[in-house]
Amino acid sequence: MLASLLLAAHGGIIIAMGPVFWFIVVFAVLAVAVIAERLFYFHRVNINSGDFLRGLSALLRSGQYNEALHEARQLPGPMARVVEAVLTRPKLARSELREIALEAAELEVFRVDRNIRTLLVCATVMPLLGMLGTILALVDFYEQPGIVDGGAAMPQIAFALRRALLVSATGLILAIPSYIFYMYLASRARKIVNSIERAGLECVHIICDARLNRMKAPAVEDEGADPSPEP
Repeated sequence: MLASLLLAAHGGIIIAMGPVFWFIVVFAVLAVAVIAERLFYFHRVNINSGDFLRGLSALLRSGQYNEALHEARQLPGPMARVVEAVLTRPKLARSELREIALEAAELEVFRVDRNIRTLLVCATVMPLLGMLGTILALVDFYEQPGIVDGGAAMPQIAFALRRALLVSATGLILAIPSYIFYMYLASRARKIVNSIERAGLECVHIICDARLNRMKAPAVEDEGADPSPEP
């Protein structure tokens, strides 16, 4: 009941603020949609990279490439896709595997950063729209007959100023949390990208080191074998 009374009291002011106010609302809705989508995406792709790489290292050092590839395909997110791209070509040289890991990580950067700059656009445009709405409201008010000559009553002037300033206030109120969320999401995206690149490069080192150890193992066994007795 109280909400309906407040809406009825301020409804006239909201309508009087003009079309610029509704443009601000559109950008605010877009910002909320981007924030919700990115938070859900980051929550869905969040995996413990340390545990994942330790389990992967144990499988690769024992030569279980198929099991490691299956494990990577079961996990969601960009980190698992980069590791999968490396595991599909385990016989390549270290430099070639490194290039594959970096290329796969670059492809995942777009998915991680998607829509985040849209949030920055919303946070930048909304206060500008608020200032524009304030200027247009003041211009519209002073263009009325008799305003410049002092023919307007004080309540009329107060209402016009309040309407003009509310547009700027709305733009700032909605832009500030949008920019804060942009900084948070951009920081989190950078951490995810660093984790992706680290996981891909560590997977390359694990594969190459495991392959080198298997090549050295027969040589060590031959050196440690007892010489055959002479006939």
